Amino acid sequence: MAVTTARPGAGPLTPALAQQIAGDTSEIVGFNILITDAHGTVIGSGDTSRVGSFHEASLEVIRTRLSATHSAAQARALEGVKPGVTLPILLNGQAVGTVGITGSPTQVTRFGLMVERQTEILLHQASLLRSTLQRERELEDLVRSILAFDPQVTEAATLLDQANDQGVDLTARRIAVVAHLPGHTPAPSTTSEWLPRALVLLRESFQHRQTIAASIGASRYVVFAHPTADGMGGILAQASNCVEQFRAHLGLDVEIGVGTEGAGPAHLRTAYEDASDALHLGRRITRRSVTTIDEVRMEQLLSGVSLRARQRYVAAVAAPLAALGDWSTVRSTVIAWCESGFSLVGAAGRLHIHRNTLIHRLERIEKLQGWSERTAVAYLALYLACKTNEFDAGPHLTPDSSSAR
Repeated sequence: MAVTTARPGAGPLTPALAQQIAGDTSEIVGFNILITDAHGTVIGSGDTSRVGSFHEASLEVIRTRLSATHSAAQARALEGVKPGVTLPILLNGQAVGTVGITGSPTQVTRFGLMVERQTEILLHQASLLRSTLQRERELEDLVRSILAFDPQVTEAATLLDQANDQGVDLTARRIAVVAHLPGHTPAPSTTSEWLPRALVLLRESFQHRQTIAASIGASRYVVFAHPTADGMGGILAQASNCVEQFRAHLGLDVEIGVGTEGAGPAHLRTAYEDASDALHLGRRITRRSVTTIDEVRMEQLLSGVSLRARQRYVAAVAAPLAALGDWSTVRSTVIAWCESGFSLVGAAGRLHIHRNTLIHRLERIEKLQGWSERTAVAYLALYLACKTNEFDAGPHLTPDSSSAR
């Protein structure tokens, strides 16, 4: 029968773990415990002077995967061996090392299977943790590759292959979601306590086998969520539930931006950028826990224009009105008038004023603007100026503000 042994450094049997197991177990059983790697080198021992030495008996135990006992006479014939018992450490069918107990074989053999089994359980747990962490690192690398994707630098096929190797189909359609925990950067000692839980809550909230969720910062996460049967409405319901789960289980407020839907590296990157913009703009515009990009499309466009250009536009289009002491009232009137579809009833209701009051305001606005007639085009240009000024939320502009260079 062919026997497979571990390669050097393979598996979770590290010197640190081996020393911890050997030291703790030696104190419990009252006999010295030593652990070797797959090449017979002692990497952990209750008697630390033996660490780094060669344990010849381990080679045969690893080869056969059978335990062996050694009397005093037998031990003297082997390098680095003392009387006792040596047992193989098996992980996933591979012999990754041995565990030895020093003492009279008749005394220590009864501890052998217990120590061997306990060591294998600890190694199995360490192996699962290592696999999980490795999977998380690979997933984070994949997500970061998507966020940084540039078709002029990387071929889409390369990224698709990388994803396929991880069992992820990037050609499936997903909606981008970005989550941020404001003001809750954890101390190093607590990072491992709540960051993984935050990721678990996100995955539970947007649960689907095709959903991708990963951490991209100390308090920032990205989710590529599988579309629900209810479309965007379903994603918003999941996002709202996520907010409640964070409050209930972590006592934290989470801000969420929901982007667009896409498939493939290029479209997923665009979807992420929309979600990131929705998150950023939502803090200023909607001030809700969940904001979709469709709610802040105009602000997204404005944010792509330089502040100087925005200020020049407002000053050029709305200077006569911006000079008024009641500019904020004028601004809200224009916005309500345009967003109600130029409906007197709708705008008056939105502003909570009488219809005649609205008419008086509009006539005053048109007179100050020097318009000879009321046109939708003129109002839309003024509307954009009002929204721009509202977006910047800066000092009221005056007619001479356009002279600043």
